Amino acid sequence: MHMRARVPVVVELLLASLLALPVAAFAFGDEIVIGALMPQTKKGASYGVPQKASVEIAVEEINAKGGIQGRKVRAVIMDTEGNEAVGVQAAQKLIQREKVLAIVGPAWSSVTEAVFPVCKREKVPCFSPTSTKPGISEPHRPWTFRNSKNEDLLIPETMAWVMEQWKPKTAAILTDIKDSYSKDLGKRTFPNVLREHGMEIVADLDYQTGDTDFSAIVTKVKATNPDIICLGSTWPEAANIMKEAGKQGLIKPYVCGVGCNNERLIDNAGKSAENTIMNVIFNPDADDEQVKHYIAEFKKKAPDESLSWAWATYYDVPKMIAWAIERAGIENTEKSLAADREKVRAQLDQIKDYLGITGLTTVDTKTGDAIKASTLLLIKDGKFTVVGQGEAKRPEARK
Repeated sequence: MHMRARVPVVVELLLASLLALPVAAFAFGDEIVIGALMPQTKKGASYGVPQKASVEIAVEEINAKGGIQGRKVRAVIMDTEGNEAVGVQAAQKLIQREKVLAIVGPAWSSVTEAVFPVCKREKVPCFSPTSTKPGISEPHRPWTFRNSKNEDLLIPETMAWVMEQWKPKTAAILTDIKDSYSKDLGKRTFPNVLREHGMEIVADLDYQTGDTDFSAIVTKVKATNPDIICLGSTWPEAANIMKEAGKQGLIKPYVCGVGCNNERLIDNAGKSAENTIMNVIFNPDADDEQVKHYIAEFKKKAPDESLSWAWATYYDVPKMIAWAIERAGIENTEKSLAADREKVRAQLDQIKDYLGITGLTTVDTKTGDAIKASTLLLIKDGKFTVVGQGEAKRPEARK
């Protein structure tokens, strides 16, 4: 029986039109082509420039060392706009027109949820560097991978630190209900973990991506006087929430997911961002030559950009894909493309203790997610400070 991908009707119409696109000329023998998906405009545009820079640095370094078995690597980078339908359209272009061997991305969990079924159906390895919403890779195995530790592992580690250090009894949760990642974090992960610690949720309030006026929400939170504020948010909205809270004199610690890990959060929120805790898979202050090298190259290519784990893993994933291609023994011809994709996929499943700038990575062959350690970062005195470490654990079943 032919299985249809679980995507919206509008996406299916896009797929039908894209299948009719002419195939681009492609020099299989001379170069190895991979695809990359990330938001470069519209929603998430602030993520796209540094992620693109990170992919380019990785590919340049691979080619500077002779490429893969003498073949240069070319990355075709496409904009998802942070939109599910556009992401699917871009993925289909990479697969059908560009004949890519594998795909780096997408970035956003919502876009990843739409693209993964397409890659499974087309049998193309797809490796998201940054999506952390739990449970979105396993249904589309064995073609899907993520170099991220999902929030069902990160948040419990964060809260264990919070309970020990701050001993809170009440919490407010603010959720971006328009964003798939944020909604899952605010409506499922945070409530579950807070209740496990016997905490009372005194406020549960919603907003939407792009909102800038948080005065009413902050006023409501202030009236409940929570011990901590949990943000199901990415950094732009988080910064605006913190600034408004500061204006209203609501000074509380914040517990965040990985979406808040960006130096611009501190730049924009200022002192209001103090005592914000999060758990991520990249420590830019690590005494590690790989990390120092990456940061130096990143600052050359994107001097005006901040540092974030969401850029660093876009450097690691192309290199992991290159590692897999090197070992796959591909023929790199149009006739062998399907077989070559399968060989690369099989090698990606063999990743064990791969040392990148985001730490040691092992692929969980059941879920496709990364098994890796993490770093607890607290914003203190206007900078991210390491306050603890998370363990390398296998992803758990969703609750």
